[in-house]
Order: sequence, then C-alpha cells, then structure tokens
Amino acid sequence: MTLRSLALSNIRGNWRSYSAFFMSSVLSVMIFYMYAAFVAHPALTRGQLIGTAKVRLGMVLCQCIIVIFSFLFVLYSNSAFLKSRKKEFGLLYMFGITRTQLRRLIVYENTVIAVLAIAAGIGLGILFSKPFFMALAVLLGMKESIAALVPLRALWMTTGGFFMLFAFISVVTAWRVGSTEIAGLLNAAGRPKERSVYSPWLALLAVLCLASSYGMALRLNAANFSMLTPMILLTAVFGTYLLFTQFSILLLRIIKGSARVYYNRTNMIVFAQLGLKLKENARMLFVASILSAVILTASGTIYMLGLAVELDHVKTQYQDAQGVISLTMFIGVFISLLFFIASGSMIYFKLFTELQEEQAQYKAMTRIGMTQAELQKIVFMQVGILFFAPCLVGIVHALVALKALNNMLMVSNWIYSFVIIGIYMAMQTIYFLVACNSYMKSINLKGNRL
Repeated sequence: MTLRSLALSNIRGNWRSYSAFFMSSVLSVMIFYMYAAFVAHPALTRGQLIGTAKVRLGMVLCQCIIVIFSFLFVLYSNSAFLKSRKKEFGLLYMFGITRTQLRRLIVYENTVIAVLAIAAGIGLGILFSKPFFMALAVLLGMKESIAALVPLRALWMTTGGFFMLFAFISVVTAWRVGSTEIAGLLNAAGRPKERSVYSPWLALLAVLCLASSYGMALRLNAANFSMLTPMILLTAVFGTYLLFTQFSILLLRIIKGSARVYYNRTNMIVFAQLGLKLKENARMLFVASILSAVILTASGTIYMLGLAVELDHVKTQYQDAQGVISLTMFIGVFISLLFFIASGSMIYFKLFTELQEEQAQYKAMTRIGMTQAELQKIVFMQVGILFFAPCLVGIVHALVALKALNNMLMVSNWIYSFVIIGIYMAMQTIYFLVACNSYMKSINLKGNRL
C-alpha cells in the first residue's frame, strides 16, 4: 500500500471526524469567493455603484477577516484532529513507517481535503453568486440587478490563497507530529486525568468580576466611555475565565453534595465525567463563550449604529445612506455566520479529540449492564452542557453590552437583538443534534471494533 492510498483510506475511515472541518472550510471558501467575485466585478471596479469606494473597502476588509479567521480555524481544527490520532501515528511508527513518511502522509491527507474543500467552496460560491448579487443590488437601491459573472481574478485569488493557507498549516502540523517521540504518541491518549482543583476565593472573584463588569457597563455613557470600556473588557474576560476554570468546579462540587440530584439515575456518571473533563475543556469553553459574546454584540451593534446613523442622515453619508447601512448589516451577517460555525466547530472537534480516550469507559459501562438508551442519555447531557454553557454565558454578556449601547446611543431595538440570539441558538441546537448523532455513531462503530 502506497502513502497516497493510505491517505485516502484514512480520510474515508475518519470521515465522520473530518466532516465538520471539511464543511467549515467549504463555507469559508464559498463566502470568500463571493466577496472576491463582487470586489472584482466590473460594476464595482468601473464605479457604477453608489458609494463605490466605501463598498469596495468594506468588502476588502471582509476578505481580510475571512482569511485571518480561516487561518486560525484551520490551524486549530488540524491540531485538534491530529491530537486524537497520536496513538494511530505511534502504531505506524512501530510498523516501520519513518518520520519522513509520516509527514508526507499527513501532507497528502490535508492536500486531498484542501483540494476538495476549495473545489466545493468555489462551486457553491459560483452557484450562490447570483442571489448574493441580487441581495446586494436591493440593499444598495439599484434599479438594475448586478450581472452574475465568474471573474478570473476571484478564481485565482480564492484557489491560490486557500491552497497556500492549507499547505502552510499542513507543513507546520506535519513537522510537529513528526518530531514527537513514539512513546509520547502511544501514551498521549492513555495519560491519567488529574482531579480538578479550585480555590473558593477565585470562584468568588469570578462572581465579583462579572458583577462589577455588568455594573460598569450599565452605567456607561459618552462621558466615561473611554475610561470604563477597558476596565469592563478586562473584568468581563477575566471573570469569564475564572467562571469556567474555578466557579464551574465549585458548582459541580455543590451538585455532588446533593444526593437527590447526584444519585438520580445516570447523573452520577454524567457529573463525574464532567468533573474529569472540566480541566481540559475549561479553556475551550472560555474561548467559545467570549467568541459567542463578540458575535452577538457585534451583530447587534452593527444594526444599532446603522439605525443611529440613518436617523442622523434623515435629519441632514444623504440618499445613499440607507444602502450603505444595509450593506454594512449584510456584511456583518455573513461574517457572524462564519463565527457561529467556528464556535460550534471548536466544541465538535474537542469531542472527537477525546473520543478514543472515552472508548474504554463506554465499553465498561455496557459490560456492567448499561443500556443503549442510558448511554445515549449520558452523551446527550454531557455534549449539551459543553455546547450550551458557553452559549448561554455569551448571550448574557451580549445582552448587557447591548443594553449599555442602547443607553449610549439612545436607540433601542431589542427585537433585532433577540432575532440574532434566536438564530444563534437555533444554529447551536442544530450543531448539537448533529454532533450528538455523529458522536453516538462513532462510539457504536468504534466500540464494535474493540
């Protein structure tokens, strides 16, 4: 068997784990291509649209955001996925594969995924370019629709840019895995997990930090904005970090102290495993919650700022003000969509990173008589907590931030904010159901092989 055939076999065998990374990459490529196609469109380059300079600048900035996001996301997802395969790589070493061959194998696998993701992303981008241009024409108040074209510049920018992105990250990750010792690879999944510890004082500090940040945010106005904003951000971020690393452990200890809750059916197993996982998952939950808060706050801010500017223009950036404001909101929605996917994907990858480590536990549970329904309930509760805990924390942060902005701008539109929150919750729920279903299937498939 050649390395290329082994790479294809690995992709087919681990496709359930690769799928989230692949689909997220396809989405990034698709959105980048649509923006690139619009920036390279003759109607924009020749100045036929209203506010051409601002529209073009906005689209270019969006492309930069997407590239940065894609780089960080692909780097994280590759690292998470390869971590779950360290034992597999260690076994390949024992069977005689060299470090150079292992690095080539990883590069081959990532190259196949990259080619497929770029091809699928560009194909979907071309397919959805027409409705994308139609929506932009409506938002810009154009009498005629923007013709759907396939600019060659957009094609080579998307293909070349993302291929270089995937290639660079593939080389970096291949070098990191190839430099790890065999013993480290084989023992990566079998290291005992340390019991989570916490400090009651740090748990109390988490509550005080969040309470003080919320209090300062609600007293925010134009006069104290520059002074309070850095303090609000620092206390909110630090408080959120302590919330997941310290207060959450204290909360679990309190739950374990309640016999009625802790010893109710499968709750003991759920919370016992959560306690072991919390140390490893705390930082990921912290990042996901901050990311959720940024998404929701930014989405609401874009709309409220646009509404405030629109009211000011009505009094005096204008016939084209509404078009530019609507375009800004439209761009914000697409960027938010990427980060929606990112926050869910981080948790998804974390689940599959730990899947191999959980196999022995799940097998032991079935041996002592646990039914499939009980096992599914345990997975459902654990995955649900991982998915929705940062989501709920992010929503609370966002609601306080939006309330502060309402007070400052004297513009209130909670309906739009709750619509964005509802969309986010719906997407997280869909992602959660897909992750649970995929996770259970992987447990059953891998469990049957043990």
